[in-house]
Amino acid sequence: MVAAAVIGGTALSGGIGNALGAVVGTLLIRVIDNGLVLTQVDANWFKFAVGSLTIFAVVANAWMRRTARHLKVQL
Repeated sequence: MVAAAVIGGTALSGGIGNALGAVVGTLLIRVIDNGLVLTQVDANWFKFAVGSLTIFAVVANAWMRRTARHLKVQL
């Protein structure tokens, strides 16, 4: 699942990320799914939660790259 890898820290442009990050992203998605099931929330909210988390991860990754470039640090 691409969302799990992105949430785990893999850059969509490539070159950054590891298997441990993908596992962490997968665990985070499963925890959200389990929490929504236990609270009996509609299944469509799971898609919303994963989509929002993925968008946040992409924006955070872009911000960190821009900040690192500004500080002249190579990631």
